[in-house]
Amino acid sequence: MKRLFLLLALCALLGCLPRAASAQTCTASPSALSFGNVSPIALSVVNATGSITVQCTWPAVTLTPSVQVCLNMGGTTPRSMTSGANQLQYNLYQDGGYSIPWGSSALGTTPISLILNKPLTDVTASATVNFYGQVSSNQPTVPTTGNVSTVYSQLLSQTSLNYGFYLLIGPTCASLTTSGGSFAFTSSATVINNCLISATNIAFTSTGVLSSALSATGAVTARCTNNDAYQITLNGGSSGNVAARQMQRSGGGGAVNYQLYTDAGHTHAWGDGTGSTTVATGTGTGNPVAIQVYGLVPAQSTPMPGSYSDTITATISF
Repeated sequence: MKRLFLLLALCALLGCLPRAASAQTCTASPSALSFGNVSPIALSVVNATGSITVQCTWPAVTLTPSVQVCLNMGGTTPRSMTSGANQLQYNLYQDGGYSIPWGSSALGTTPISLILNKPLTDVTASATVNFYGQVSSNQPTVPTTGNVSTVYSQLLSQTSLNYGFYLLIGPTCASLTTSGGSFAFTSSATVINNCLISATNIAFTSTGVLSSALSATGAVTARCTNNDAYQITLNGGSSGNVAARQMQRSGGGGAVNYQLYTDAGHTHAWGDGTGSTTVATGTGTGNPVAIQVYGLVPAQSTPMPGSYSDTITATISF
């Protein structure tokens, strides 16, 4: 009886009795990864951070108080969030410097790994690790649909949690065989309608008299999100009248009448839609589009000599 009691006590210590069947397990609970608003025409990277909470459980008595946890991410890279057939490329990383891709032992790449230790007064331990996403730059032609901001997303289900409990020397991620299942999550980004606008000056040639018309051209360049409809208006400048523009003499004392047009034939005055003027319209491609501005100084009485100019504001709406 004494020997039997000692054997049972030893079994209890080693965790071989049935009550020790309270398994040593680990689970992983990820957050979604949201990039928020993304403007493809900005040609810049967009970063986001997600997190994974890992929780491990031990029996009350254990000879393996530590656990190596490995979080594997499969799939091909670069990754793509989609909206219908359209794609927005990005990738996942282990570090905030975006230098170590999040990989998988099964693919020979590097998973996210961490070690947890059993608390002295509890049977569970948890830790939270971050992972990092980056939408790659130079994707100007990623479109919106329906002329509204469009959500792109990807369900990341090629994940796996492996772990191994140990006493002194931790196992490598590649050697782990115990699986805690997968921990799928979603990455998402909202591609927004956006436009950038710039313009070049219009310079009429110098002349002594205005007995004949003078013409010159400039350009307004618009870069809008692919599929984004836009319109461009020009204000009235110093005259405040889009139908009767004037260049003013530097220092005062005179004005020159002129007009701006959307066409080389000088038939459609470019304004804000009032006073029989028109506006320029288009649909973005994600790439810069130069829209010609045709200027005309009609024949008129010549004012005193000097330098004449006007400042026009181009406004893009989308």
